Amino acid sequence: MNRRLVRAVLASTAIALPSAAWAQCATVDPIVVPPVRIDALDASGPGELAQPFVLTFRRTGVGTDPIALRYQIVDEDSSVRSRVGLTRGPIVEWQSPDSSRYIGSSRSEAYSLLRSGQIVLEKNQQAVQRDVVLRLVDLRNEDFAAGVYREQFTVRFWCGDNEQTIPFETQGAIAVSVAVPNVLSANVAGASAAGQIDFQDFALRSRTLQISVRSTGPYRVTARSLNGGELRRETAVSATSADRIRYVAALDGEALAVDGGSAQVQARAGLAGRQMPLEVNVESVADKHAGTYADTLLLTLMPAN
Repeated sequence: MNRRLVRAVLASTAIALPSAAWAQCATVDPIVVPPVRIDALDASGPGELAQPFVLTFRRTGVGTDPIALRYQIVDEDSSVRSRVGLTRGPIVEWQSPDSSRYIGSSRSEAYSLLRSGQIVLEKNQQAVQRDVVLRLVDLRNEDFAAGVYREQFTVRFWCGDNEQTIPFETQGAIAVSVAVPNVLSANVAGASAAGQIDFQDFALRSRTLQISVRSTGPYRVTARSLNGGELRRETAVSATSADRIRYVAALDGEALAVDGGSAQVQARAGLAGRQMPLEVNVESVADKHAGTYADTLLLTLMPAN
């Protein structure tokens, strides 16, 4: 009876002992990757950006023998393509100089060494560093809203060359941030920064000009009339009402204050942009002197931060 008890205890002890090959051999130093800035409206900008950084692996325990490590970077919340942030952030790829393959993986994938880099802690070496490149791709094909996209990525690594060993992980080891500034571009009736509304003989008292806007975020619009909101006869020597034609302006159906004061706030236009009609309505010209009337209306569009 006693011998059976001893055998049972010994068997239980043997099962509970961890395999030396599965012991954690290293740790990973947390790293903050230098911030990246993307100007989404810069048509001449690159289609992708590369940001290098350095990962540091440190030996654990008292052993001094060489240790081979395989490692990869895991995105905790992306499933199809890895992004910085949630669903709308820039697409990110990870590459190590020692591998022709990318070393990024998602949490939903099975543990795989197909996309991994390799390093070796040499005999008596306490730490080893590896250059890694963060690549932001497809930048010209994405419509990023202004803001800062942030995420912390996990480093997963295997100790030893045996693919059957369990991986160890350092969650949140790599902090990444990508800033997309609030910028805009605008033009009038095509590609010009200036346009003209011609009322001709005032047979129509309402005329429209199209304003094209592209923006990564919301923006403010202010208007200032050089003549105080009226068309003035060019050869007039007096300031009588017969030489002035009052008008009101509206942008995208919303009245514009032409004194340069209060501003309209418009929603983000995106990279595809939007067309907004600038409509000008003049008063009756029945009692006005004959002549050419003109005014300059200055529109200012500024990002609304």
